[in-house]
Amino acid sequence: EHLAHIGEITTSLAHEIRNPLSAAGMSIQMLLKNRAFKGNEKRRLEILAQEVGRLNRIVTEMLDFAKPMKFDLRAGSLAALVDSCLDAIEMRIMEKDIVITKKVSRSLPLVNMDYEKMEQAVINLLLNAVEAVDREGRIDIAVVRGKGSAKTLRLQITDNGHGIDPENMPYIFDPFFSRKSKGTGLGLANTKKIIEAHGGTIEVAGAKPAGTRVILSVPPGSPD
Repeated sequence: EHLAHIGEITTSLAHEIRNPLSAAGMSIQMLLKNRAFKGNEKRRLEILAQEVGRLNRIVTEMLDFAKPMKFDLRAGSLAALVDSCLDAIEMRIMEKDIVITKKVSRSLPLVNMDYEKMEQAVINLLLNAVEAVDREGRIDIAVVRGKGSAKTLRLQITDNGHGIDPENMPYIFDPFFSRKSKGTGLGLANTKKIIEAHGGTIEVAGAKPAGTRVILSVPPGSPD
């Protein structure tokens, strides 16, 4: 009953917030196209655009948690989706001078997925890695075939950041659990929900010598 009540409140709030937020985001993007803004003025607009994007993600997380997700499944490339996600957060990566390495196996099959939902899940995982590493940190990304007879596709994201405390590891997918000062605690919960709805799995473990490794596995396939 408590969660249901939270769901009703968050849905109402999210819808009220989203409209003015969208208007603000569109106005900022239009101003960024104005060549008159340069130097610090342009940088301030870019920061505003980032913060509006962050608020939009929070609103989306609230809505996704509060209501059942609807999926529009189509055949798509997991590797291409990862490229799109990296483009979306390029500014955040450049701000910290993070080194990104990428390994993609040849001739990977397509995945039957809801592109927007899967993009949301992967961006969330990448942003977690970006936030975890120090300046000039490293994030290694691999899109490969899974081992064994299942023939799953695996997306592996490994960072050399601060890692996750072992005592917190059992709770990272729980709704509202977060050790971030600016987090809803819904990001990983929604990510897990999206991946499992695609028939996949997600695992999080410590990396050596330091950092975190996330392994996302999804079955190959195409729409019927």
